[in-house]
Amino acid sequence: MTEPSPNRAYRIIVGVLVAAILGIFCFAAALLVAQRLPTSAAVAATLTAIPRHSPTLTPTPTPVPTIPATNPELLLCQRRAGQAMKARNMVGAVNISGDHLFLLTWFSLDKQIFDLQDALPGLVMAYDVALELWEEDCALYDRVQVDVYDGPGDRQEYKLTVHTGMDDLLRWRAGELSDEILLERIEVIQPTPVP
Repeated sequence: MTEPSPNRAYRIIVGVLVAAILGIFCFAAALLVAQRLPTSAAVAATLTAIPRHSPTLTPTPTPVPTIPATNPELLLCQRRAGQAMKARNMVGAVNISGDHLFLLTWFSLDKQIFDLQDALPGLVMAYDVALELWEEDCALYDRVQVDVYDGPGDRQEYKLTVHTGMDDLLRWRAGELSDEILLERIEVIQPTPVP
């Protein structure tokens, strides 16, 4: 009987080790191929094919929109005030509220306003509008507020607010109050200048 030579045993061990290493490399290569990153087209196709579940939404009831309670007669008076402003070539808006306030917002387009003196011509026209509606028994209000803005186009800038009692305006119109006394009795609010 022949004994195996040590070289042959050595070759068998080396062969088994090489086969094991090759097997491990082949297994690793197979894993890498199986786990390689998909292309963007493959991802897009996969995402398109996935069924999407969208939950059924229960709509929340939306309340019926309401406007503040407005007296239709006041709306007609506001329209007449707008017409009176147009007749005086004034640009602005009028709001006659149920709490007896006549609010006229005036936009001075032709003259820059810095103080009350600059606003006086427009303020007199605003008072004329308030008095005209009062004389027509259009609405009852005991206070007149005029908000004054100036500036070209979209760059309108708030300048001042003037509060006047309607009784003072009626006495002024009747000649019982002079212009100077009326100017002393009105309240003028101007914004604080920004440095």
